[in-house]
Amino acid sequence: MLLETLKEFDWMNEPAQVRFDENGMYVRAKYRTDFWCCARHNFRKDDGHFFFSYVLGDFCCDLDWSFENAGPFDQCGIMIRLDVNNWFKISMMSESNENPKIATSLTNDGYSDLASVNIPAGSNHIWYRLKKRKGCYIAYYSLDGQNYTELRKFYLIHDSDEMKIGAYICSPQSEDFTAVLHNLQMY
Repeated sequence: MLLETLKEFDWMNEPAQVRFDENGMYVRAKYRTDFWCCARHNFRKDDGHFFFSYVLGDFCCDLDWSFENAGPFDQCGIMIRLDVNNWFKISMMSESNENPKIATSLTNDGYSDLASVNIPAGSNHIWYRLKKRKGCYIAYYSLDGQNYTELRKFYLIHDSDEMKIGAYICSPQSEDFTAVLHNLQMY
């Protein structure tokens, strides 16, 4: 049961609203929130909503979000984080509903990158998987909860045995982005 799993989790930057029902945890993001780092231009956004727990060593984390009416750059996905300058996120994100994407951002030493792939229009339920094996992280996504596509392998420059991992949501340009976290499993 999702609620039982989430007892070990805490918020970094609480969202505008959280409520539970039989479908999962409904989360409404605050307006103008994001996670992004560009030390070169002295720009940092670290006010997105991150619902995390601590993990030690190797792991696999699966979670899934559904959403309606995502606005430009609205995001809900999975994040692993050491600190403000070292983290990774994968989520849906697009400039328009007609051109949805799965995007990843790796931030090392305060510099974020961004890579994305197109997904079919109308995709509004996405499953994410993040694994760590011997210091290598592998990110996956699925549009059906069964068939996962490997999206990216990466390393964190300042890796640690103890990391924060969990679900994240943010809304850089929309005032009312709400998504439902249906499941979160760590193994």
